[in-house]
Amino acid sequence: MTSRPRVLITGASGWTGTALCRLALDHGCATAGLARRPDFLPGVEAFPADITRPETLEDALARFQPDWIFHLAARVHEPDGANPRLWRETNVQGTQNLLEAALRLAPSARVLVAGSCALYAAPADPRTPLDEDAPVGPATPRARSLADQDSLSLHYYQSRALAVIRTRSFNQTGPDEPSTLICATLASQAARIRAGLQEPVLRVRSLRSQRDFCDVRDAAAGHWAALEHGTPGCAYNIASGRATPISEVARILLNAAGLPGLPIHETDPSATGVPALAGNASRLNACSGWRPAIPLSQSLRALMEEWIFRTPAAP
Repeated sequence: MTSRPRVLITGASGWTGTALCRLALDHGCATAGLARRPDFLPGVEAFPADITRPETLEDALARFQPDWIFHLAARVHEPDGANPRLWRETNVQGTQNLLEAALRLAPSARVLVAGSCALYAAPADPRTPLDEDAPVGPATPRARSLADQDSLSLHYYQSRALAVIRTRSFNQTGPDEPSTLICATLASQAARIRAGLQEPVLRVRSLRSQRDFCDVRDAAAGHWAALEHGTPGCAYNIASGRATPISEVARILLNAAGLPGLPIHETDPSATGVPALAGNASRLNACSGWRPAIPLSQSLRALMEEWIFRTPAAP
């Protein structure tokens, strides 16, 4: 495509969706987002569509006529024991609704379905980063819904000739990280301790887990690179290739907060789940040149600065 693509993003007002919208605007693309808030980002045409309601998707696609579609809308967080039907309703049926609408109203569009490393089985050797051919073995209802979403997306390429590309993101961090995620949870505690609003002990479930973190802005660039340069039908990991111990994340955040050496209390030291998890993104690098550009320490310092700014000192 010689002209700039018209870009439609589902889940546009979410954390990664907002970063991707900013990237599309930086590229000079006409950008539309399916979002809950109509004014979430200046320059983005917002549609109040719901992926579980096909008629709203069809209206958005018919009116905007996208060349590229990034599908980021998903159910991500639920209390323990949430009804598995809720995961399937959004992550599987919602994806099918979007792909059907694209077939009817934007059949020549390139479509990226953003998935997660949660669909992979626990690695036999935690020291080896997982590539896209690693065994699938989802362990939770959420992970099962994402594995089914991935399979469904591949089906639409193989059987319906829709140009679908899949990404599988590992952990993300950086500015605006939702407070339910591990790095933001630790940063918010450190900010409260610094402000005198919490006892001077950082609490974390376990320090033994190791996870692969990318900055959310690098992850958005990875989605962009995959859709621009990737091969329809293929899956691409978005990962740094390095598993970082949660203990190291905590240390970086505490240093950034001016609290080096603060005591850390593990509330459930045995709760590691998968001890270590890292991804191999060499496939995406080979087709596009993408690799993470922002060091983890920089991402975490930016996150810590945000939480310090938004946390008032105790009276």
